[in-house]
Amino acid sequence: MSLNIISADQALNVSAIITYIYADPGLGKTSLGFTGDKAISFDFDRGAHRTGELRRGAVVTVQQWADIENIKEQDLAPYNTVVIDTVGAMLEAIKTHLLKTANNRQQDGALKLKAQGLANMKFKQYINTLLSFGKDVVFIAHASEDQNGDQVIYRPELGGKNRNELYRIADIMGYMTTVTTGEGKNARVINFKPSPTHHAKNSGALGGETGEVWVPDLKSHPTFLADLIAQSKAHINTLTPAQLALAKAVEDLENWKQSCEEAVYPSDLNHLTETLKLDKEHVYYQNMRQAMLARAKVLGCTFDIPRETWIEPPEFNGITEAQRDELQNLLAQANLDVMAFCENQGIDSLMAIEASKFNDVKAHIINTTQGQGAAIA
Repeated sequence: MSLNIISADQALNVSAIITYIYADPGLGKTSLGFTGDKAISFDFDRGAHRTGELRRGAVVTVQQWADIENIKEQDLAPYNTVVIDTVGAMLEAIKTHLLKTANNRQQDGALKLKAQGLANMKFKQYINTLLSFGKDVVFIAHASEDQNGDQVIYRPELGGKNRNELYRIADIMGYMTTVTTGEGKNARVINFKPSPTHHAKNSGALGGETGEVWVPDLKSHPTFLADLIAQSKAHINTLTPAQLALAKAVEDLENWKQSCEEAVYPSDLNHLTETLKLDKEHVYYQNMRQAMLARAKVLGCTFDIPRETWIEPPEFNGITEAQRDELQNLLAQANLDVMAFCENQGIDSLMAIEASKFNDVKAHIINTTQGQGAAIA
């Protein structure tokens, strides 16, 4: 049998995609999932009953991972869309399942690092299985509100490594929230265009230039999500493999830069590093790596090569106020301006001098009056 070769300038038809919607509380994200095409909901959060009359699809109430682990293609034959509600609860179910095996547990009861890797592998394999059945996969997640300086950021309520992995595999991702319209009414909107305030991904070109899709009354629009997915597929299937790969790569890079800007702790950098290991063939790998290193420099973190982990900067131990006063007196005796001295040394104030360098700074000031000094602070 001859190979079905699709050249680089031909569109690559996609039959199943991954949609990722995260939302603020109480906005009807579970109800939204039921507007998918012939949807079946894997209810890990056990909240499908709250949808009332909007529950238009089948439900599997997942008590434990074993309930759905060995799913077969014929089990899903009547359905076209599998809704994971929520993806965070699904990942926790996998980890809880693995914790039942003693070899996967640490002494404190937490999951071993190797077992965490196994959990991620099980998750990815399961999603790939659903896609191989030709089913669209919809991830539902809660949104969390985080602060980055003065900027409030909304993102999926997931751990760093899992969050980055889901960014990577999703075809479209949107943040659902409420806004006040010009008429003073509240309306729901899904933002598919990335911005400094939220993560998103829009391979399906949804919402035009703004990337905003208004959510209608789902009672009168029972195929809302199905229509969005169909529209996304229609756009994706007009693209050549090269065009689609480039579009995804650019969005990956933008989300990556945003994740780097949001990193605050060494653990955040460790999650990014683990994700980057999976993306060494990414067209923007070096750009992603440099963005992460730049953020590490801003945070003052260093990479411990033997332990392969990021560590916090050493705690600063500055001079005392009495020592500061002593240095000020020396500068005055030498007719040196304090602010000019600090600027010359690359520090904001004398209190930025390390305590261990106090004697060296004293000697430097004295030597400066004799024309012998060099910058040492």
